[in-house]
Amino acid sequence: MKNSLIKLLTLILILGITSCDFVTLPEKAGGSHPGGTTVQRKVLLEDYTGHKCTACPAAAVIANNLLQTYGEKLIVIGVHAGFFATPASSGTQYLTDFRTAAGDTYDDPAFFGVSSVSNPNGLINRKDYTPTTTDHVKAPGIWATEVAAELAKPANAKITITNTYNAVNRSLSCAVQSTFLFDTLTGGPYKLIAVITQDSITADQLDGGVYVPAYIHRHVLRDNINGTWGEALVTGTITANAAINKTYNYTFPAAYPAAGGASSTLCNVNNCHVTAFIYNDATKEVIQVEEAKVIP
Repeated sequence: MKNSLIKLLTLILILGITSCDFVTLPEKAGGSHPGGTTVQRKVLLEDYTGHKCTACPAAAVIANNLLQTYGEKLIVIGVHAGFFATPASSGTQYLTDFRTAAGDTYDDPAFFGVSSVSNPNGLINRKDYTPTTTDHVKAPGIWATEVAAELAKPANAKITITNTYNAVNRSLSCAVQSTFLFDTLTGGPYKLIAVITQDSITADQLDGGVYVPAYIHRHVLRDNINGTWGEALVTGTITANAAINKTYNYTFPAAYPAAGGASSTLCNVNNCHVTAFIYNDATKEVIQVEEAKVIP
């Protein structure tokens, strides 16, 4: 009888252990999407920089450290604009021209005016923008806090980029699918911007007062595929989970031209990406961003 009681107590103990409640890990921030998946909100960091900016390499380190922390959740674009990005008119240093027409427009004081505040500085999802303040201009020291706060928000949209590259004529067919996850989004109209960036470009840079002839420039804005301010996705009622498809054709030059007598830089398509982001045209705030290599 005693042995039977011991066996019964042992069985109860085993059943108690194996039937303990399990802890469900919290899902990452995201919105509902067809198929029951969770869509990850991603964040756009635009780093306004220039090759004659002494403190800009330190800001680039901060951006790259954040990329190491967040991986694909964070997308960085290096926008060369303003005084520090202007090529030298003579000599042998700082002749490279990384400026773009779109970058110059964004940097105009009539819009974001980042370099008018100072460099290095940046935009995080282009949030807090008003034409009369500089609240939207974020110093590198607060990039980590701003990025974390944006990533904690749920996703309102999903972007899928499909690139098809023809190496014979250096042409790209880029299909961008945008899907709003909720029909209760306010504001707008919502627009889509698609750009080309190039990574790992070797050119000179002033770093903390030291001239670096072979500095590696990363995430450099090269061109806008669908115009400076993109094109409209939704101008009225939003239909949740309805895909909006856009296709863009782009031909890569052998080298990106430079203004005046500045040096052009070779275009290595192997290091190029398409970055696409949806933003509220009334507030300029980015609600979702995605990136895909031109040649996976």
